[in-house]
Amino acid sequence: MPVDPEDAILVRRARTGDITAFENLFDKYQKPIYNMLLRMLRSADDASDLTQDTFIKAYRALGSLREEAIFYPWLRQIAVNLARNQWKRAGRVRMTSIDETQTTDEGEEMSRELPDFTANPENLAQDEELRRKIEQAISTLSEDHRTVVTLHHLEGMPVAEIADLLGISVGTVKSRLSRARDQLHRKLSAYVLTEMPT
Repeated sequence: MPVDPEDAILVRRARTGDITAFENLFDKYQKPIYNMLLRMLRSADDASDLTQDTFIKAYRALGSLREEAIFYPWLRQIAVNLARNQWKRAGRVRMTSIDETQTTDEGEEMSRELPDFTANPENLAQDEELRRKIEQAISTLSEDHRTVVTLHHLEGMPVAEIADLLGISVGTVKSRLSRARDQLHRKLSAYVLTEMPT
């Protein structure tokens, strides 16, 4: 996990009630957390709400952070858990059109890129139907499988980073990804001409 000595100083100050120190942490990490949640949830409103919730929860739980210098990985863990809880409450992954672009806080246009499910997409007359089927298929995955698919294939996070983030082994992440791909391939068998890439 990345270590930032400056974060350790700010966290220690924030623990003593220094609001400005925590505001500095917020200013430093608000955009990365928001952008990650935006990629996961594809909803600017939800990403904004959960970003605020992430920092509120982090402030209240500062006393439980054992290593102040790894504040950002700890913060990101909180954000992912909140997103997973939201998915669980909603009973589905909230997605908009796969082709729709969003704009990050830095002004960068960001599009959701799913694996190429077809060898020759031009042969599919109903591309919109394929996108809808993919969204439906992902939404039916279990929470654990949906999370790793979202983080790896949609968020672009490496397997090792997902393992650290979720507190599980690399082997478990790979196993969940493999099972999720198998499930998606079965659910999309009428549309899929090639295997999902690893």
